[in-house]
Amino acid sequence: MITIKDKKPVEEIKTETARKNIINRRAKFGKYITANGCNGSSNLGQLTVAVANAIRDRVPNAFVDCPFALFGDVEGPAQVILHADYRIVFDGCKSRCLTKALDGIGAKVTLSYAMDEDFGFEKIPQPAKYTDEQVEIVVKRVISDLEKKGLLKKEGVKD
Repeated sequence: MITIKDKKPVEEIKTETARKNIINRRAKFGKYITANGCNGSSNLGQLTVAVANAIRDRVPNAFVDCPFALFGDVEGPAQVILHADYRIVFDGCKSRCLTKALDGIGAKVTLSYAMDEDFGFEKIPQPAKYTDEQVEIVVKRVISDLEKKGLLKKEGVKD
């Protein structure tokens, strides 16, 4: 398992696509956000992925990266998430598995949301589905929270 202590200088990252991702994001925005969902099996776990993707689509300096690469010791994708300046985590339920996993390796989480606890959504096992309305409720709050923290960047605007 990779920890925050394993973060390498960009020039030492062997995986070319990972190295380029970090360099390009920094060149364009200065600092960047990674947004990730827990991808759990319930309706709320699946909601977390839809929310992360919506944040990526609406927040220019936000990207969806693979947090599971950290635990599989996959050097390139793991380095991209380790280099993120801010991390937004969407957990399906109050167990907050992904938030705890990232905290456990020292990858500081900037904003953490549990769909049941923070939004009052009911967790239902598969094949229940989340709704577009739920996605919008979460996205609006996250964007508001990013604005309050001064983390929402416009296209091509550096710190």
